[in-house]
This record gives sequence, structure tokens and C-alpha cells, in this order.
Amino acid sequence: EGHEDIIEHVVATLRFDDTDAPLRWRILNRHCEVSDLGGGSWVVSGNTRVWLDLFRRGAGLDALPYLHAIAPKVYEEFGGTLQDVDLTLPPAGVDADALLPAQDGPMRVTLLGFTQPLLDDPALLEHHGAATFLFEGISRACTHQLVRHRLASFSQESQRYVDLSRGGWQPVVPAAVANQPEAMAELEEFWRIAEEKYAKLRQLGIRKEDARFLLPNAAETRIVTTMNFAAWSHFLWLRAVDTAAQWEIRTMGQRALAMLYALAPAVFQPQWDVYLERFANP
Repeated sequence: EGHEDIIEHVVATLRFDDTDAPLRWRILNRHCEVSDLGGGSWVVSGNTRVWLDLFRRGAGLDALPYLHAIAPKVYEEFGGTLQDVDLTLPPAGVDADALLPAQDGPMRVTLLGFTQPLLDDPALLEHHGAATFLFEGISRACTHQLVRHRLASFSQESQRYVDLSRGGWQPVVPAAVANQPEAMAELEEFWRIAEEKYAKLRQLGIRKEDARFLLPNAAETRIVTTMNFAAWSHFLWLRAVDTAAQWEIRTMGQRALAMLYALAPAVFQPQWDVYLERFANP
């Protein structure tokens, strides 16, 4: 129910042989990733929303049994009897401890899931691998930067529907402010006034979607983000290992980098090397 953005966080990769049909699928939906292996073989990746769009257009229907097995609710409109398919995959071979959630003050970075196709070519893996993260305890200022990376899928906590009187008023405080008592006092005073005025607007019958207009960038939020490895690679260069990146999104990016490197070192080795040089071993 509601927005379909939520179904963009499940990615499926399939191989098709003895066909040239996938060549046209990228024309139908630019968000699918299609790689030509030669000899009529193709690797195709897309999130469940992309596959849903293709199926509704009558394309890629050989993949329908697999996607239905992954997410039957998403594809229930197609009905009928679909063949049973085997979705058993070999273990990913990743150190589970390296994928545990990372906590840094109020910030929490959790790897929710990943797609790691069985591809020997790092270039193919870069475009067909994907990872989904939950970022919590970050500011709206941080997510304003994150959502500029348009080759991603986002599902963010809504200030329109979440009543911030229910304990959602934690601000994210920069160290530069927290370490200066006078500056911290100013922030706390502003925050108290903002809380009071928000509560007053709600008491006056103002809807949450309108009362939120006075909320500051420091308001804590959470967001689910999915990208393929190529898009994560670009994100990491700009946000995780660049010394000019803003401190909050850089910290968040570095926590994600550690997990992505554990997942696919062949893809993320360059960013990891720069991270070690600039930040881990200053």
C-alpha cells in the first residue's frame, strides 16, 4: 500500500541465454542494468519495481516465476499458476562480523541486504551488485546531501505523518557546537523554542504536514538507501574519502564503505585504500 518506492529496495539479477530480447529492455525502462555476455547471453538486474514495469509491458516474462517467488505480493496481479523455481544460492562467503551495524554517537549504519551475483568480472559485479542500508540518527542536513545521488532509491521517515511530539525531537549536534558551551546553550534554547512552537501549532489544529515547516535541519531522521555497486562507488569517492566532504555524511559514508569493502573488495579496493591512507592512518 502507499508509495511504491519501498519495493525499489529489493534487487534481482538473472541470466538469459539464447535471446536478444534484453537488448530492448533498457529502452523500456532505463533503470534496469543490461550486460551483453556475447553469444546471445545476457545479465540483467533490476529492482522489483523495475521488473514489475517490464512485466506490465509484456517484457521479460520468463523471469516472472523467479520474481514472484521472491516477492509474491508485488506480482500477485499476474495470477495464474507459475512454475516452481529453485532460489537456492551458495553462501556469499562474507565475514558476517564485518557486516554488523556500526554505531557512531547517535548515528547508526545498518546493512539491510545485498545482491552479489556470481560474476567473476569485477566490472560486471560493479553494475549488477547492489546494497541496501538503513541510516539512522542522522540529520536532515545529511539526507539533503544524500538524496542528491539520483542513481539510488530512497525511503525516508516522513515528517508529514510522524508526530514529533512522540520523542522524535532529538537534534544532531555538530562537534563544533557541542564542544563550545555558549554555542551549545544557544542551540538548546532554539531547540526548546522550536519544540514549543511545533506543539502550539498542533494544539491549534495545524496538521503535521504544515507544522513541520518550522523544523530545523538538525532534526534527526532515518532513511533506507539502495544503490548498485557502481553508484555506491561514486558516492564513496565524493562523500566518504574526500577530505572536503561534510563531516556527518563523510562519517556515514566511511561506515558504509567498511561493509561494502567486506562484500566486494574487488570493486571497493580503490576507495578503501584511500580511506586507509587519509583517515585510518593519518
